[in-house]
Amino acid sequence: MVKHMKQNLKSGIKIYVFLILYLSVAITIYTIYINKTNHDFSLIGKLLIGGIAYLMLGFTYANAIHKKGLFIGLFAGIIHFFLIEFIYFLCTGIFHFDVFPFIINILLASVGGMLGVNIKKIF
Repeated sequence: MVKHMKQNLKSGIKIYVFLILYLSVAITIYTIYINKTNHDFSLIGKLLIGGIAYLMLGFTYANAIHKKGLFIGLFAGIIHFFLIEFIYFLCTGIFHFDVFPFIINILLASVGGMLGVNIKKIF
């Protein structure tokens, strides 16, 4: 029982370290782009960066659990999407929900979940 809990904790830490590294790189590129051009990314650019993050999110969780990848990716994507929206709301006081980016990000998390289950366990 204790060994299983330690394995789950290590797996969770690996997932979040991997995602934090990706987000650090993406945020750095995004910041440099804004500083150089004084323009924000287009919707396609935001969806590309966010989509890759959600794809990796679904992949990492499903790879760690290694069961029911579609549902794990979908569930992880929905939870993280609303968690990010909640944090943004707490910081700015604005709650802005767009259906189109939500559906794309959740679908990509589900696809990542299906890929994560079918690849040798990494996390």
